[in-house]
Amino acid sequence: MDIFKVMKFRYRFRKHQQMMLDKLDRKLRSSRRKVFRFHLVAPPGSGKTIVGLEIARRLDVPTAVICPNITIQGQWADKIRLFLPEYGADALPEEINIGTPTIKPVNIFTYQMLSVPCGDDEALVRTAENRWAEEVSQSQNTGIEEALLRICRMRDSNPRLYKAEISKINKKLRQKYLNEAKCDLSKILHPNTVNLIDGLKRYGIRAVIFDECHHLQNYWALVMKEIVSRVGVKYIIGLTATPPVDEGNEDLLHYTDLFGEIDFQLPTPAVIKDGMLAPFQDLVYFCRPAPAELEYIRNCHKKFRLLADKFNKENSDFFFWIVDRIVKRRLISGETQDWTKFINSRPNFAIAGVKFLLQMKYKIPWDITVTENMYEPMTLDDWICLIEDYALNLLKLSSDEKDINLYAEIRDALRDLGYVLTEKGIRAHSSLMDRVLAYSRSKLEAVKTILKTEMSACGDRIRAAIITDFEISNALSLKKAKNVNDDKCGGAISVMKELVSDDITDELDPVMVTAKSLICDDDLAEEYVRLGLEWAGELSLEIDFSLKPAEFGKFVFVEGSGRDWSSRTAVLFTTYLFEKGVTKCIVGTRGLLSEGWDTLNLNTLIDLSVMTTYASVNQLRGRSIRKSNDDPKKVSNNWDVICVAPDLEQGYNDLKRLYKKHDQFYGICDDGQIQMGVNHIDPMLGEIGHRLDDEDITAINEKMLKAAVNRDKAYEAWKVGEPYDNMELGCCEIKLLKPVSMKDGSLFPDERRTLKSKIVRSVLKLAGTVMSATAAGTFTASAYTASVQASATAATAVPLLGFAVPLLGFSAILGYKTFTGFRDMWAYGKDNFFQLSVKSSVHDIARCVLNALRECELISYRAKEDDIVITERTDGTVRVYLNGSNADSALFSVSLSQVFAPIEDQRYAIQRFEVFVPKGGFEKFIYLFRYGIDKYSPMLSAYHPLPEVFSVREKALVFRKYWNKYVSPGDMVFLKGERGREVIEKYGRINSLGARRMDMKIWK
Repeated sequence: MDIFKVMKFRYRFRKHQQMMLDKLDRKLRSSRRKVFRFHLVAPPGSGKTIVGLEIARRLDVPTAVICPNITIQGQWADKIRLFLPEYGADALPEEINIGTPTIKPVNIFTYQMLSVPCGDDEALVRTAENRWAEEVSQSQNTGIEEALLRICRMRDSNPRLYKAEISKINKKLRQKYLNEAKCDLSKILHPNTVNLIDGLKRYGIRAVIFDECHHLQNYWALVMKEIVSRVGVKYIIGLTATPPVDEGNEDLLHYTDLFGEIDFQLPTPAVIKDGMLAPFQDLVYFCRPAPAELEYIRNCHKKFRLLADKFNKENSDFFFWIVDRIVKRRLISGETQDWTKFINSRPNFAIAGVKFLLQMKYKIPWDITVTENMYEPMTLDDWICLIEDYALNLLKLSSDEKDINLYAEIRDALRDLGYVLTEKGIRAHSSLMDRVLAYSRSKLEAVKTILKTEMSACGDRIRAAIITDFEISNALSLKKAKNVNDDKCGGAISVMKELVSDDITDELDPVMVTAKSLICDDDLAEEYVRLGLEWAGELSLEIDFSLKPAEFGKFVFVEGSGRDWSSRTAVLFTTYLFEKGVTKCIVGTRGLLSEGWDTLNLNTLIDLSVMTTYASVNQLRGRSIRKSNDDPKKVSNNWDVICVAPDLEQGYNDLKRLYKKHDQFYGICDDGQIQMGVNHIDPMLGEIGHRLDDEDITAINEKMLKAAVNRDKAYEAWKVGEPYDNMELGCCEIKLLKPVSMKDGSLFPDERRTLKSKIVRSVLKLAGTVMSATAAGTFTASAYTASVQASATAATAVPLLGFAVPLLGFSAILGYKTFTGFRDMWAYGKDNFFQLSVKSSVHDIARCVLNALRECELISYRAKEDDIVITERTDGTVRVYLNGSNADSALFSVSLSQVFAPIEDQRYAIQRFEVFVPKGGFEKFIYLFRYGIDKYSPMLSAYHPLPEVFSVREKALVFRKYWNKYVSPGDMVFLKGERGREVIEKYGRINSLGARRMDMKIWK
């Protein structure tokens, strides 16, 4: 039977799966390479196994699938049945081989099976010992013979350590052999493994599919590379959710040599839109260090604060040193180094130096180009950069006792902050202060606050997992932080103890499972054992349990035994109870509850670990977004708990981890957009140069807890089932901190004519009212005078009153019309002129940028104003992007952002005029009246730089045309000329609208 002709997937492929296969087909048609490579990246749960099997079917050549473990190997065997509907659950055709040495058209192996190393034969051991002796000889400055004698003694007296060391060297030797031009696999792999590889070659295996291929680094990568070369493979397919982007250069080189660049990368939102994964929202809860922790952190900062105060004086040696290094920039020849060459050679030092001088109110000379980031507040990294140069190039070279002592002060102050001053510069190192923040006691209170909120919203549906780095800490010595942290802080046991000691969270019946221990809430212990024995019996597993009460806390240690008992079995059984709701909370370490852990009902993930690598974060996030049959509209809340100490330089280190963690991941925003980076959690987190204070922390926490209970809103925001383009677009986020005044009237010709017409009609009505009221009053007065004169008769007064009464009625009606006319004029003026929102002002500038780019043929002529998308976030930040191609969107976003930058080193700038509106209500009314009849004086408000792409005069003139049409009248000025210098002197380096800008990426 031709297995590939028989295979056919029984269902329709999802949209994202079809996109992967379409990309494969296009590359197959265009490829001319001897070996075809296809590198596919897609999130956990997106159906990569199904796609891999379809790829094998389409290639129609003998294939080997290689997986990282037997669990995933079993998943491939299960999924292949979806391509062979006539076979039962336990049967597979003979053409399929699952892990045996008998090669068939389709073979499913593990990496271990194809990379079993050979035994450490005598020749290899002797070679390893010689290499070991060379290393010892070099490091300890001893002879080779003496080093060999030391190794022999260790082999006899301490065989355990000897084997550990020799094993490391053997591994290096095997890698060395694998890198040789003519590699002999028999020197590296077990004979049975070599026979299996030779069998693949004899059978004619032509395609290899590597599942979870991010595991292929170092030894595995080199072995697999040699195997595909030896077998003569024509098609190499790599499937993974987490490419090793964080790995070192050598590891990444091995990986890319095998798979090449990524051919297709599918973000998680696409799979959510297709309905294969559950929507989620990323949330953060901030806490402050406990009192003892905060005191410890402050003490660590004391010495540095004293140094900073000393350096922040205009008469300090440090100040004069920075002036000399940044402003004078003396070369050995005595000449001043060109600024461009200086900043290119030492960018961080140059930027930090200018920041410091600006902070000290020093007048920066014109040969120094001041850029926008130099106006941001000094950070600790800036101080480190400047202090390093000062300490190494002035103090350390001085013989003055005062300088020698100051050098020692700097060294001690930096050590307290987690830095080491060395001859090669200042280097960061692991510090106890980092640990205090990362594993703060206050995070335990935060976890309980989160869980109580989730419990109130979800009820019995809550399924929570709390992930820690360890069970009990032994990572760092805690002697210096005595009475601040203990060995349980931040560990799984400390979380478990806290949960069971609270009456509310204890209702979750939490279970802690790690590689070492299994701990159960005492309320659940008996039932846990009973259900565990039933579960083991159903699966024919040899397992037994016993209970051991804990010495502290309301929980019990569960001790398992039997042939089939292991930490993996403990995770499987606990997850089984978790899915059924017997326990509603699992506490565990990321080593067990990350990659490979499958749970469908998990809807609350609280991450207390400090991991930030792409692979680790991606795998952990993938645990909570599996679809649940019990909750079709499941939305997962993924929580980070962050401890910050506001106003302390190193008090934000935990927050930096949050930024790094979310830097490469998409999430849903409060305005419904799907955005990459930490900004999708809350716009306040993305503001450049903004340091969170206590008020910010409280506000963010309140928003997060409110969002946590409103899962329905999050589900609607994801728009599951709606079409998507799978495009990454550039967007610009702008927050204006200064108010926007009225625009020049020339930009409102139609609106201003309407306003003038309303004013004229209201004035005419007012005049008519006054005239009619005056006439009525005159007739009434005359009638009264006539009636009181003795000589007059009633016949004289009555006609006069007959004229007065209608006039009074007409006057009243006209007066009412006048009132409504002025009220209408006021409302029209406020809506169209006074109440110009940030959104509308940004939209005007966006229209100018778009039309100028299009006319200059910098973007597609198809782009139109309707393609500009503007949304507003909860804090007033405006998001703008162009709904077009990736390139057009990116250029539009960057260009728009540059308009809001201060004037620095650009070529052209353009004027913006505004009509400054009074604040009082009556003054505004009078001003609106004058504005409508063209009696106003617009004033020059600011100069805005033209985007970089309009640096050529012809293009700059096009930009001016649309600026004058949509934004403001005004001329442009060439900043490199004499007039330009005057403009920079008066308006340069000023953020006229207080704009905070961020260039972001969104997915649609």
